[in-house]
Amino acid sequence: MKERNAIFDNLRGISMLGVIAIHVGDLVMESGTPYYWLYLLCEVLSRYSVPTFFLISGYGLFYRYSLEEPLPYLPFVKKRFFSIGLPYIVVSLCYMFHNNMLAPDPGWWYPKHVLFTLFFGLGKYHIYFLVILMWFYLLFPLWRRLMALMERAGLRISLAVLFVLQLWLYRASAHFWAYPDWVVNAHWLYDLLQYRLNYFVFFYLFVFMLGGVIARHYASFLTLIRRHRKLLTLCFLASASVNTAIFYRWVLVHRMPLEDTTNALQQLSTPGLVYTIASVLFFSCILEKYKKGDLPVLERISDRSFLIYLIHPFFLDMLYAVIIKYIMPFDRFPMPLFYALLVVISYIAAEILHYFIKKGKARGLLP
Repeated sequence: MKERNAIFDNLRGISMLGVIAIHVGDLVMESGTPYYWLYLLCEVLSRYSVPTFFLISGYGLFYRYSLEEPLPYLPFVKKRFFSIGLPYIVVSLCYMFHNNMLAPDPGWWYPKHVLFTLFFGLGKYHIYFLVILMWFYLLFPLWRRLMALMERAGLRISLAVLFVLQLWLYRASAHFWAYPDWVVNAHWLYDLLQYRLNYFVFFYLFVFMLGGVIARHYASFLTLIRRHRKLLTLCFLASASVNTAIFYRWVLVHRMPLEDTTNALQQLSTPGLVYTIASVLFFSCILEKYKKGDLPVLERISDRSFLIYLIHPFFLDMLYAVIIKYIMPFDRFPMPLFYALLVVISYIAAEILHYFIKKGKARGLLP
């Protein structure tokens, strides 16, 4: 059993906090603290989080499964199915059940619709991440071959090419596509094109492979973040400042709607991807100073990050409903308090769920 990496374990917790910030961001402007800077923090400057999870996954896979050793593919896929695939299916069905209770519709449970929802990760707005992650797992032999090719060609050149290709792919995808009639009439093909961001792994291939490169050349990564702390900090601040300047320019000068601004600065855009890389290196510089046990709160959140990720949207909706019905109008409730409550409630629920899962496994009731 290979040793866990404290930097990337804690980075998982930081990313989880960012994901929650993104999801509460939609409520900022209707809360008691409708500030542009708060919306910017939640909806733009927290966008490092989702691609960072893919980077961490790439690190974990290439660290665990060396290129110099054969990959036991079937046991590998089976393990990932029980650790990711099965929880994904169960949670998706739970969210579908919850949605159907709020708006009853027997069509939700037609086999065709259930398969459609599961394939594209539409059970809840956040869960598409696991669909992409499962495709990364299923295609891992391909990524191993790609890594070998990148190392033979030279990692600096290969990563630069992959970075440019990923940006090009997103720019090509971001344009409006006018589909011909034969595509619209072929529903399966139309859905594949329309929901491409929910499963097409190549949108996140650069960050995934960057995680793999770090795993295979970890000593060089440590040298980088130790020798160039000030430079990497300046790069992070510069990238955050650029995103902030673009945001305020579009919102205040050009009067662009907030949602459009968020979409334009999201994690796959050029400023968004650069900010993601700068954030990962900056947070790694900070986390490298601490040993295991030095950051107990962050470590606890990191340990339960997967469960928190799965369940926090449910508690977001419940907390929002309780505040409106029993406490006060939401336009008087401060968003920082809402965020803190959501983090605490989601963490406690994740701990309780983990306890029962552990008991179920001990009794042989769960795989």
